[in-house]
Amino acid sequence: MVQKIKEMIGAFRRHSLLENTLMLYILQFSTMALGLVTQGYQQRVLGMEKIGALGAAQYATNFFQIFIDFGFILSATAKASRFREDKGTLSRILTRVVAAKCLFSGLSAAVLVLFICPRLADSGEVLVYLFSMLSVVMMALLPDFLYRGLEQMAAITVRAVTIKVFATVMIFLFLRRPEDYYLVPLFTALGNAGALAFVYWHLYRKVGVGFCRVGFWEIWAEIKESSQFFASKAAGAVNANLNGILLKQITGSASAGMYTNADRVIAVARSGMSPIADSLYPHMVKHKNFKIVKKALLFVYPVILAGCAFVFVFAKPLLTLWLGPDGEQVVAPLRLLMPVAVFCFPNYVLGHPTLGAMGLVKYANISVAFGTGVYLAGAALAYFVVGINWVSLCLLSSVTEFAILAFRVVVIVKNRRLLRG
Repeated sequence: MVQKIKEMIGAFRRHSLLENTLMLYILQFSTMALGLVTQGYQQRVLGMEKIGALGAAQYATNFFQIFIDFGFILSATAKASRFREDKGTLSRILTRVVAAKCLFSGLSAAVLVLFICPRLADSGEVLVYLFSMLSVVMMALLPDFLYRGLEQMAAITVRAVTIKVFATVMIFLFLRRPEDYYLVPLFTALGNAGALAFVYWHLYRKVGVGFCRVGFWEIWAEIKESSQFFASKAAGAVNANLNGILLKQITGSASAGMYTNADRVIAVARSGMSPIADSLYPHMVKHKNFKIVKKALLFVYPVILAGCAFVFVFAKPLLTLWLGPDGEQVVAPLRLLMPVAVFCFPNYVLGHPTLGAMGLVKYANISVAFGTGVYLAGAALAYFVVGINWVSLCLLSSVTEFAILAFRVVVIVKNRRLLRG
């Protein structure tokens, strides 16, 4: 029996795509799920206005995270997959990417301190933005692109998640008053810092990859190579984060809090779907196995649709259980955002994994820019016709996600001959 179990474990580990997908699920989904667990407690302690303030800070600093990452999660992952047997090249990729991210982190921090912090209401809100920024930097410096390219996510997942569980427990222990809301991003930043320290230790001691001397022009070349992916990510950041910022500025913190709570549910759904695309991407770059994409859409997507339908129908009791009496206010925003969850899985799978393997990666990036154009045009129309509110912005998010999907489907159908390559 013991020998059979060992053989089963060995067989599982030999399927690197399956293992990598599972580990990405655990790492990414656990992060969002832990946030989901604490969100209900935060709502009860802080109230809708403080939740709105926290959400606005997170949405704002998410733009910095996109800038710091600069698309390396795609460009460097693909490169690490191609050179996975060459430790010297991997060390140079690591050094160039981290050096670029440190440069972008410094620029982002300067913008935050000089242009955003002076406009904030009080010292508590300043701390929220500073700690949110620290959390973003710690997360961005995590070299997960290397582990994804090597398809070795299992090596870091359990320990990284354990550290984040510790940070989550700290929120329950120390968050007691609405004035303590700055502790939420602080403990998140500490958890990310702990995960970062462990991962670099593991990378050096266990994987055999570390930092080395590189020239400025090598770093610049890495940045140029990733710029096409950055454009796509930056455009996507507008679609994903501008709603919360607009709502806080135009309609107030309470409205932003309603949207933030609803968006947390959608974010958890996204984090449950994105690991499939994240693990497929390096695999598809190397093997171009389009049958896997078909299987993902045929067997995984129906389960996702069933889950979305369940949440839509039972939104009221689920949100009341999660958030308390204030949960009823979030039912309508969540239902209006539900199409985002419905469309995002095929968007993930048909994006860089499929279009990239077809040699059409530029269209994956263009589709996001197209979606941003739809979003901005829709926001302008809403502003002049019905006004900016949570109803118009939630509907607009769903329309935008569908527009991106439609664009990608059209490109794939027109170039379907490449699927046989």
